[in-house]
Amino acid sequence: MKNWTFGQQFAVLLVVLVVCNVLSFATRISWFHNLGWLLYGLLFVVHPVWPRSWDYADHDKLRLGCRIGGGLMILAALVTRFGV
Repeated sequence: MKNWTFGQQFAVLLVVLVVCNVLSFATRISWFHNLGWLLYGLLFVVHPVWPRSWDYADHDKLRLGCRIGGGLMILAALVTRFGV
């Protein structure tokens, strides 16, 4: 399987967030919103990608930064409680 670029991963995750938000509003179950952010962060932890314009920087630092950002998204999904 070919690795995703930043744009492809962003587009797929944007669709996931929209679907989770629609499910959250349609069913009045607020944890769908948190599930969307959890999946968003999890994919950045598992598959860290960055924009091509940042490719000149150290890849290890970029990978770590993406994983930290994904971890913060997971933390936000687990800590916050959205009401619908």
